[in-house]
Amino acid sequence: MSKITTILVDDEKEALDSLEILLSEYPQINIIKKVSNPLDIFPYLMNLKVDLIFLDINMPLINGIELLEKIRACKPSIAVVFVTAHDNFAMEAVKLNAFSYLLKPVNRLELKTTIDKLEQYLAEKTPQIHNRILIASKNTTRFVNLEEIVYLEAEGSYTKVYLNNGTDLLASYNLGALAERFPDEEFVKISRSIIVNHDYILSVNRKLRIISLKFNDHEIDLHVSTVFLKEFNSIFCYD
Repeated sequence: MSKITTILVDDEKEALDSLEILLSEYPQINIIKKVSNPLDIFPYLMNLKVDLIFLDINMPLINGIELLEKIRACKPSIAVVFVTAHDNFAMEAVKLNAFSYLLKPVNRLELKTTIDKLEQYLAEKTPQIHNRILIASKNTTRFVNLEEIVYLEAEGSYTKVYLNNGTDLLASYNLGALAERFPDEEFVKISRSIIVNHDYILSVNRKLRIISLKFNDHEIDLHVSTVFLKEFNSIFCYD
């Protein structure tokens, strides 16, 4: 399978470095970021494809359980492995669908078991054709890669699909019916009529209620709903 993109979250630098060394034995694990301030994780989750998070529990500002609650709001299916010196949070971890729970100091055998199970889980969760969707329009039917799609916009009983090459397709379904076929962790509804691809979000201006998307050399601004802003504020811990 492809590399497992991974973020490590722990307020102690020594713990981050130690875990990074242990994970270096697994070439399939691609650590894209080590985060010591837990609240700094969200820009990476919004702008990058992240498969896995190793997460400490006992941290200042926000503990790992509270952080996972917020992560689940924007990335409901992401795999999370708790790495902690405390064994009294296992029940909360199960309720939040944590993938695994490792105690510090991390046992190499337990880590290997977790990685093996994780690979199997991701392989079953992500079939090889998951990144394509069939879109039927008035005269043609074609497969489109999900990463080509910047955003979707309702147009009556149809949906306009905007692609990253600057073209668009008019799909023969309404936005609600089409949205059911898109993965929630990659596409987010910003208003009643627009759904955007997470990967193209550049910024969110809460005051002006505008989201900016960037693809290739182009930038566009779209208006967002108050519902989206409330969810965004909650996830990103803004007042």
